[in-house]
Formats: sequence, C-alpha cells, structure tokens
Amino acid sequence: MTGEKRRNQKKSVIVRRRDNQTIWIGVGAAFLVMLGIIAFRRKSNPKIKVDLSKFDSPDMPGSGRCMDKEFISMLYKLAKVTKLPIFDMINSGARSAYWNNKVGGVSNSSHKIPTCKAADIKAPTTAIRNTIVMAAKAVGFKRIGVGRTFVHLDNDDTKRQYVAWGYPSGTKPPINPFV
Repeated sequence: MTGEKRRNQKKSVIVRRRDNQTIWIGVGAAFLVMLGIIAFRRKSNPKIKVDLSKFDSPDMPGSGRCMDKEFISMLYKLAKVTKLPIFDMINSGARSAYWNNKVGGVSNSSHKIPTCKAADIKAPTTAIRNTIVMAAKAVGFKRIGVGRTFVHLDNDDTKRQYVAWGYPSGTKPPINPFV
C-alpha cells in the first residue's frame, strides 16, 4: 500500500470516529432535553393527592370520589396561598339529596351528587375566614358564601358568577371580595 493510500485510509477512520462521536453527543443532548422537559412538566403540574373521603356525604361512604377535579385543584391552590390545611378543614363536600335536605341546603346545591363542585370550609376565627375569602377570590373562585364559622366555595359555572352571600341565605356577607 502506498503512503498516500494509508493516509487516506487513516483520515477515513478518523472521520468515521468523529461522525460516531457527533451522533452520540446528539443522542446525549436529546436525552438531556427530554429529561428537562419531563422534570419541568412534573414541577408545573404536580399530581395532587387528596383524601377524597374527607368530602364524603355522611350517609354515603365513598361519595367524595365524585368531587370535581378542577374544584379540588383550586382548593389545592388555596391551601398553598393561605398556608392553611384546607383539606383538613372541610365541613361539607359531596351531599346526597337526603343529606342536603337534612342540613337545609338549597334544592339546586352545588354540593349535591352528581354535581360535586362545592365545599364548606371551617373558619374558626374572623381572621382565618377573611384570609380564606380573599385568597379564594385570588385563586379563581367566583362563588363564595360567608358564614360566621365557615366559608362556602364552589366553581359551579351554571350559576351566577362573581357573587358572595351571607348566612342565613340572602343576608349580606360580612366580607365581600367582589366589591
């Protein structure tokens, strides 16, 4: 073999080696980009783990599973904003027709199964109640009932929006985030 042929053969081997390195660098970079995308999506859209039995109608074990996913997500945001254990403060979530009648709920209550887009949250002090009300508006709740010791939240878009009411029903709310 002549010297010229040997040099060309060596160059060919070097070029192939560089091509393989380029391919592996490209594969590695693509892999890192994919990992970054996966990590970002997990961080921006965390899986919300909630014990839905806290929303059960007292006469129907397991009924809390009907709770609207968007509603639960909004409660999760509320908990993050207020730094309160909102899911441990649930008074009432899903309600059977019987239970809704028993507690004096309105006939078209957003609590009722199968709607399941409402919850009443304990508010043992005025400060906690007011914090929940203002934060609820900030995270996107557009229907807020304000009692002395609880706050009703719902995201039922079949009803009037940007409203607050007091209890007993029809009275002026002690705090209204929409005025």
